Amino acid sequence: MSVIIFILAFTALFSYLWSLLALGSLWYIILYVFLGFISSLIFVILLVFLFIFIVGKTRYDNKISHRILYQLLNFVRIILRIKLEVVGKENIPNETFVVYGNHKSNCDVILVYLAYKKVMSAVAKKELASIPILKNIMKNFEVVPLDRENEREGVKAILRAIKLVKGGYNMIIFPEGGVKTREYETMVGFKAGSFKLATKAQAVVSPISIIGSSKISKNYPWHKTKVKIIIHKPIPKEVYEKENTFNLGEEVQEIIDNGVRTGQIGEVKSCE
Repeated sequence: MSVIIFILAFTALFSYLWSLLALGSLWYIILYVFLGFISSLIFVILLVFLFIFIVGKTRYDNKISHRILYQLLNFVRIILRIKLEVVGKENIPNETFVVYGNHKSNCDVILVYLAYKKVMSAVAKKELASIPILKNIMKNFEVVPLDRENEREGVKAILRAIKLVKGGYNMIIFPEGGVKTREYETMVGFKAGSFKLATKAQAVVSPISIIGSSKISKNYPWHKTKVKIIIHKPIPKEVYEKENTFNLGEEVQEIIDNGVRTGQIGEVKSCE
């Protein structure tokens, strides 16, 4: 992102100085600055599409493509005027993990990805897989499309995601099963089956509280939106392995909701 901003600034400044030295006319100065801005904007757009092409042609475990994707998503964050604050970075697991959080905006998965700064995939609604640009990126990054209207297909998607987590993929999933309401940011229940993604793969559960994302659609484009992501202490398999997914879900929901209400990192309790 800093490279793109530098290119824009440099091109505009170069155009201004050139016109000032060569022509000296105010109208020519304005014209050259305008043309410099347009040409740099076109260059940035082409660069973004090149990055998207590269990301869409590389595999999940390609760290270079993830760095490019991170910059692209950060660019989206800036365009949407979102200020992101991350609390609890020290709680990001070193082992394979599954992120569980409340879900109040279509931007949540982008913000979670930016917060963790790690190679990650996700379980996402199948409608996103029909968007041409996203389709290739989702496929190459092993994003699992979930059909929420078809229970049988939904089970297949979760089984595929479990297989990926067993293979070492870090995943993001929102256990509410979609954006249910933006009136408040605590969770509206959860689907117990979503926790099988972690338990069946014996992965670490990483609960997060997302505060403020419900306001993005209301604030944009006139106002900035401050979003706070709290990364809670991880729940290892030794804590939850003797419990069913419903009990685990209740504890995770309690941690997430308390984080939303207090803005603080919650304590992990035993599921016993």
